Amino acid sequence: MLDVRSDAERRWVHLPDDRHVPIHLLPREATALPHDRPIVTYDHFGPDARRAAELLRSRGFDSAAALEGGIDEYARIVDPSLPRYREGEGERGLLLQQLPRPDTGCLAYFLGDPVAREAVLIDPGVDTDPYLEALRGGAWHLAAIVETHTHADHLAGHSSLHLATDAPIYVSRRSPAQYPHRTLSEGEAIDFGSEELRILETPGHTLDHLTLRVRDSAFVGDTLLIGTCGRTDLGDGSPEMLWDSLTGKLMRLPDEVEVYPAHFGPCHSLPARYVSTIGFERATNEALNQPSREAFVRYMTEGWPPKPTDFEQIVRANLEG
Repeated sequence: MLDVRSDAERRWVHLPDDRHVPIHLLPREATALPHDRPIVTYDHFGPDARRAAELLRSRGFDSAAALEGGIDEYARIVDPSLPRYREGEGERGLLLQQLPRPDTGCLAYFLGDPVAREAVLIDPGVDTDPYLEALRGGAWHLAAIVETHTHADHLAGHSSLHLATDAPIYVSRRSPAQYPHRTLSEGEAIDFGSEELRILETPGHTLDHLTLRVRDSAFVGDTLLIGTCGRTDLGDGSPEMLWDSLTGKLMRLPDEVEVYPAHFGPCHSLPARYVSTIGFERATNEALNQPSREAFVRYMTEGWPPKPTDFEQIVRANLEG
């Protein structure tokens, strides 16, 4: 059994007689693992374990597999004496909930300080009912609605949420948004309770793109996707700027920082995975492993599928509110 969680997560509970290699170190330390026996990776609920097993199989560990459902499912079915995690809530109290929309392959994020009951929503979709239900059900005050960038593939829900909650909408200082909003620049922060969402400007996928950091998590929008990165030909994008954002900003973050993208799954020709780490992407991401700036620009400008026929109308609607 191979535990691929962080040191802090492992301190809560782990399986007996296992081995521990955090997933962000696995690309470097895989060679020290035994080839003469099966390896079963595990984490909280399964997604990191599946990524780890996939990496191991690509490195010649043919029998590597993941513990489906993670240690939480193991505790529920096999050994009820093991403590279980409270899904969505970290050990220091920050609530981080991914809100996937399988019909569009989009991911929104709900962050909350459970003591202050203050929350932030990142990249909400046009159907705001799930967000409003979460706010009402937990007696949360919505402190901010944040758009990582102007979306070209789906209608955003920021204006509807603002009307329902009166929470301010935050966008990049470079955004041409026409609805009421507040602007964000490099190094600024949004406070919610005792938490702080810090701003990195990461233009490239779009000119107005932001990456948001809280603790050891980065909400990267379309700047970095699992296995690749967001295309740059839907409006005001630039492959050169994206290269600078990736190499000059995101790849300077520590390996253990968790990567939370805005998209997943087959709608975007992506894996059905919701989270990664900087270290894992540094080792395996096709876009990041281009050998030079010039090669990256070629990668971003050749072989991409046709542009969606309605992307200009979607962009216009999202900017008008």
